Formats: sequence, structure tokens, C-alpha cells
Amino acid sequence: MIFINNIKRKKALNLKKALKILSLLLTIIMPLSSTFASFTTSDSITNNIETIDYQLKINPNGGEYNASNVFISNNKVILPTPIRNGYDFLGYSTSLNGEIKYSSLINNVENINNQLLYANWGVENYTIQYNLNGGTLSNYKTSYNIEETFTLPIPTKVGYDFVGWTGSGISTPIYNLTITNSTGNKTFTANWKAKKYSVDINSIVQNINYSSGLNGFTFSVWIDGVQVANRVTDYNNSSVDYGSKVRVYVYDRDGYSVTSFRDQTWTVNGNLVINPTWYDNIAPTITSFTVENLGYYNPDRGPAAGWNIRVTINAYDNGTGIQKYQMWITPYGSGSGSAVHETQSRIFTNVLYLENGGRTFCATAIDEAGNKSQKCDTIRV
Repeated sequence: MIFINNIKRKKALNLKKALKILSLLLTIIMPLSSTFASFTTSDSITNNIETIDYQLKINPNGGEYNASNVFISNNKVILPTPIRNGYDFLGYSTSLNGEIKYSSLINNVENINNQLLYANWGVENYTIQYNLNGGTLSNYKTSYNIEETFTLPIPTKVGYDFVGWTGSGISTPIYNLTITNSTGNKTFTANWKAKKYSVDINSIVQNINYSSGLNGFTFSVWIDGVQVANRVTDYNNSSVDYGSKVRVYVYDRDGYSVTSFRDQTWTVNGNLVINPTWYDNIAPTITSFTVENLGYYNPDRGPAAGWNIRVTINAYDNGTGIQKYQMWITPYGSGSGSAVHETQSRIFTNVLYLENGGRTFCATAIDEAGNKSQKCDTIRV
């Protein structure tokens, strides 16, 4: 609390002469017509004012005053403005946190003589900005004041772990950053660490998965452009960053075909299993092939009627197994044949021209490596 006391001074000095001298001094000190009191921010101040006695009392109510002067001119006085971290000064009231009745400018000093005035405050609001570095955040504050205590929420980012917040005086990331009794506009930056995933590359040879590789079946590996394995048979890395680019190049081996991929790149967004695949170049073995005439499709039509022909094929492949069978009739003369169908046994209906040189029927067995074996047979009636 600060007091301003003004008591009578002796009347020995000629009033008119004193006013002239004081006026001259004020002209030099500040642009006021007359000054009757000065003020500084000590606890108790005594100033002499002619024949009038004032007692002014102000309570900063949590704030503080900087050193200053108080001047009374034409019965007006400007009270000092207190400061308080995190608050805006709103004015003075006659009771603690009561209704504001005065600003710093008092038009009639008599109104506050022998009164205790209290400073009133309003909290100052500050902004919060976020740099999420590609992440997302919900339920976050964009403003705050000194009276609030809160913890910044945790953002998320696909493929990354949140490390903590930096910014506004924080250089080392803090995961659960709590703001309390703080002021000023703030900017916070989210810091991330890429998640780690495994990359496991295993060879598949003749439909068998070799988890530790197989001699002679090799590949090379690059991660983010840096070669990490050269012509290896197996590769496993359990600590590859999310978003990394993994390139695999697969090499040939005599007697085998690479059927999965030759040169391919993946983006790591989870645990990754890659299987370069080899199959042998040996065609399947056809164990049986029959072309059987089942007779006329419509005997009532005479020679113009077609024939029913059944074609059957069977085969095996020691390496990869049979993938599919296909059957068709080859074109006759300048005519047409039939479309290729995928089947192991098929009946062709209403087949013409078996009497004029016969018709040729073909079937193919194809293994998982794409190797083919074919049989054809021509029948006549």
C-alpha cells in the first residue's frame, strides 16, 4: 500500500511569490500549469502542499509500481499505473476487486482524499501456435492466461512416435508439457521419431520357402539408396525406419526362371516380407492325352451334322506343379478354329469337316514357372 500525505506548510512565505517561483520550476520540469505534490513509490510519502492537506492511499492488489511522480494540477491528479505480470490494469475501485470507479486520471482530487483505492485487474490472454511437422492434433488450446494450468495434448503421425514439444524457451523435447503460471504468446513444435519395422527377405524356390536362404539363389538389397546386402541368399533387418525405400534386385540361376520380380522397390509402412521366387525351366511331363469321337451331335441332319469330340489331358511337374491346362481346335483350311479354354477335359460339340481330312485338337499343360508342354492329335471319320 502506498500513501501520499500532504500537510500544511508555514505561511511565512509570501503566497504570490511562491507561486511564481513554483510556476517557473514547473515550466522547466513538465508542461503543467501548477504542481502541488510529488510522489514516489516508497511505502510512506510526505509532501507539503500550501494550505491544503491530502491523504491519498492506493493498494496495487498484487501488482507493483515503478518509481514515478504524482502531480496535482487544477485539482486534477494522475495516479500511478501499477503493473502485474499476466494482467491488464483496468482501473481503481474503493473495495478489493469491487466496481471500478476511477481510472488513473482523477478529475477532482477531493473525491479520493482519505480513501483507500484498490487496483483492479483483468487477465491478459495469449496465443498458442503449433508446428505439427506433418502430424495431427485434436482438442488443443489456441489461447490461455496466467491463471490456467494445462498440459499440451499428444499429437499423432502415421509411422512415427511422438518425442515431445519444443519451442518458446524449450530446447529439449518434453513429452507431457505442462503450462502453469506462464505468460506471453507461445509457439510449440512437435518432434517425432520414425517407427521401426522389420524387413525379411526369403527365397522361394520351386514352391518351397527357404527362411534361411538357399545356396545359388541370390539377391541384393538397398535401403534409401544405400546398398546393405550384395548377392546374398537371405536378409533380415528388424530396425528399418518407417517410410524407408527398400529395393531388391534378383539374380538368375542356370536352369531357373525368376518369376516374382526382377528389380522392385517397396516403401516401408509396416513389417515387410519379400519373397523373390525362382522356378526351374523344365517343362511339365504330359502323362496322357486323348481325343475321343463321341458321335454325331444331331444324326438327323445327315452329313451336315457336326461331331462331339472329347479331349482329355493329364500331366505333372516335379518342380512347381501344374498351374493350368488349355484346350482348342486349330483352324481348318481357310476357316477358323476355336478359342482357347482353360480346362483339363472338354467336349467340343458340332465339330464339322471331320470327313474331309479331319480336325486337329490341341491341349497344353503349363507349370507355375510358365513352362509349357503341348500335345495335338488329328482325327478323321
